[in-house]
Amino acid sequence: MRFGLNRSKLKTIALIFMVIDHIGLFLPGVFGLMSHPITRFVAPLFAYLMVDGFFYTKSRGKYCLRLWIAAILMQIGDVLSFLVFKENGIQNNIFLTLAFGFSIIWLFEIAKISETKGKRIGFRVLAIVLTLISIILSGVWIPLCFGCKLGVEGGLELVPFILIVYFFYKSKWKQAVGIFAYSMLQLFLLYGGIEMFSDIQMLCINCEWMTFIVIPFIFLYNGEEGKKSKFGKWFFYVFYPLHLWVIEVVRMMVG
Repeated sequence: MRFGLNRSKLKTIALIFMVIDHIGLFLPGVFGLMSHPITRFVAPLFAYLMVDGFFYTKSRGKYCLRLWIAAILMQIGDVLSFLVFKENGIQNNIFLTLAFGFSIIWLFEIAKISETKGKRIGFRVLAIVLTLISIILSGVWIPLCFGCKLGVEGGLELVPFILIVYFFYKSKWKQAVGIFAYSMLQLFLLYGGIEMFSDIQMLCINCEWMTFIVIPFIFLYNGEEGKKSKFGKWFFYVFYPLHLWVIEVVRMMVG
């Protein structure tokens, strides 16, 4: 056993802080706004482990299909949540973001091994188009029904993050530099730069640029799988939508 945290332990940590983050956002007063910035590593960590899994999975096709099916089912659940909770319906769908990300890096990977120049260019163009679509959908959400909207959750932060992790996969230091540079780019181009730190409340609300917080977890990852079981494989796919519904039920009851 090598020093550090294995994949299973990192997922457990991410799940715990994900719950803290969502409780803090949807049940104000429980944890307060400060819970939001300290949990900014959660989605990037799941995205990082997805990229890592891309290189280790026995079947990329099954992995990709699993993410897209989860994304579709989650979106159906989101629509139904607006029937139940009205304006407080669930908009989250990290599965869709991960599905886009996995598909994009898979297209880039296929381009690497394509035999002809035309195919290499074609797959890279498809990957770039899919990247642009996912980023656009992170800012322009498409109205569905009952008030629900379709969008790529955190796409502006996570899709480029996934590409950085993928292209610098063999070097954690290069990944760290790329992630930090992109975080700073977002801070100064989208969030007002260092002036953001003058208003703690605004900093806590607009902290999506803080993906660099995931860097220590990347270095702590020892590359080991940890405990492996079918239960663990499917747990996140069930727990993620379930905990959001539970939080919404609680909010409806206390509200």
